[in-house]
Amino acid sequence: MKTKLIAGIIFLFSGLGATSQLVSGTLLPGSSPNSVIFGLKSTAAFTQPFTNVQFVIQIPDNITPIPTVQIKNNILVANIPTYNYNVVNSSTPIAFRNEGGYYNYLFSSVILGGTPFAFTTTTFNVLEVEIINGPPVTPTTVRFACLANGGSSGQHNFYIETNTGDHTNELNMFYGTGFSNSAGGYTGYSFVPLAGVLLPVNWLSFDVVKQGNDGLLNWAVANEDANHHYELQRSTNNTSYTTIATVNKSTNGSTAYNYTDAGINNLSASVLYYRIKQVDINGRISYSDTRTLRLDIKGGQINIFPNPVKDGFYVNIPFTNPDSRKVKLNLISSNGQLISSKQITTAQASNYYFDIKDKNLAAGNYNLQIIFEEKIMDTKKLFVNQ
Repeated sequence: MKTKLIAGIIFLFSGLGATSQLVSGTLLPGSSPNSVIFGLKSTAAFTQPFTNVQFVIQIPDNITPIPTVQIKNNILVANIPTYNYNVVNSSTPIAFRNEGGYYNYLFSSVILGGTPFAFTTTTFNVLEVEIINGPPVTPTTVRFACLANGGSSGQHNFYIETNTGDHTNELNMFYGTGFSNSAGGYTGYSFVPLAGVLLPVNWLSFDVVKQGNDGLLNWAVANEDANHHYELQRSTNNTSYTTIATVNKSTNGSTAYNYTDAGINNLSASVLYYRIKQVDINGRISYSDTRTLRLDIKGGQINIFPNPVKDGFYVNIPFTNPDSRKVKLNLISSNGQLISSKQITTAQASNYYFDIKDKNLAAGNYNLQIIFEEKIMDTKKLFVNQ
């Protein structure tokens, strides 16, 4: 899930006063698509214990259901113990004055007699929070917000206190982008796009085999956090594709999928082309490789196509009763060297894709040896054309 987050920090004077403005705040992408990390840095190195930390996560209030925001990882647990955090309105947010249009989630901590911490001039992470139960929101932008007038009543502003007082450095807070200082009022945002946090879906495999009057599609993926659904597409000319089914992201943790395209012999086509359109929760799409299914292979005929070969080729062995029995495919060079060997089932053999993209084969003649029940069933010649 990708979520539009807007973050600010509560500005609360503790009575010690703004004695030394040293520390700046920012937000960073979290460890998952729906989390964000609160970070700090100082204009000069110093060592003192935290005594007060407060900040607010904001999410636009035009979405339902209302998201819940909770601590995911207390990075500085030794200096700011988790039990000290008061997570207010984590599931029932409130709207503060002058910040209408957003749900507000307050995280605050008061530490008495805390462990000294070494503040540095490079950003260090403090706390990671997670947004759950909310729908995806676009565009996916996280921002750390500082409002005008330095955190007057009802506004959200950055506030860090150590045992020497307020260390907020508002003048240098927006060391990201977008800072403006107008007549003493601090306005602007430090933007942190999350586009790079979510890895695109990684296609591990995609196979299409013919079984009776049906086409069986099987695929497996990794990095599926951003995925929303799959659109299974079919074509008879490899140009114009039609969506034949939509498969939602698995809810049981499995990243292996299958679908049966029933009645394909009734399509009056000799060749079918299949691909999968994957759609992220933010609308981003990607496509699998295209797989070809031949419908014009008659019984007993073993076929390899295309030939000549570049990146890979299909092997079509139309077994009468395809099942889990094993077939070995050996790719052999013209001088008898074994290049690659695959073991598949007779069910897969009806339309198996033999990938050679990573073999860096020289152009020339090769042989595909087909072994079934420990006997050479056939040897097919193919030409690699790079």
